[in-house]
Amino acid sequence: MCYTLNGGIMKKLKLLVIICLVLFLIPININFFVIFSSKNSIYKENEIAKKYDIALVLGCSALKNGTPSKMLKDRLETAIYLYENNLVEKILISGDHNKTYSEITAMNNYLIQSGIDKDSILIDDMGYSTGESLVNYKEKYSDKSVIIVTQKYHLYRALFIANDLGLNAIGAHARLINYNGQLFREIREILARNKDFMLFGIFN
Repeated sequence: MCYTLNGGIMKKLKLLVIICLVLFLIPININFFVIFSSKNSIYKENEIAKKYDIALVLGCSALKNGTPSKMLKDRLETAIYLYENNLVEKILISGDHNKTYSEITAMNNYLIQSGIDKDSILIDDMGYSTGESLVNYKEKYSDKSVIIVTQKYHLYRALFIANDLGLNAIGAHARLINYNGQLFREIREILARNKDFMLFGIFN
């Protein structure tokens, strides 16, 4: 009797372990699928030889006293390089704009202070997420080629979404340094890749 009982418990434990492994492996596999599906479309700024219509700079809710954080500055500086080297015609900044803080205002001011003509700056102030920024882009500029500008870890997901939306897109990764809280961002990005895989890869 004890042997049968213990055997039943062991079977249940094995089943539980298998279920846990499957639940763990599914999001990990999705994460790597998103990465490998877009990694060949990511370039350093000085590796891009072909001219594109627009550089899309994704916001990151990172402001310091109303000015862009180091992470956001690196994105903007990459877009400035592309513009000044005649690799894009326009720079589109996409982010949040509300009464508490405004990524858009900070990004726009930074570009103008860096010498970018205001007529060359396009604005999407309803880019509340990566997916929304790219959907907004498709609605207005679907016929325009685009270089998406953000850090490399973020570009995998952004390009996965762009490809699913049928956009003519590549990515230029902003210089990556040890930004504060980067480990947390990397972990959160795994979850975000799974979320957008479900939203765009399966249900879109």
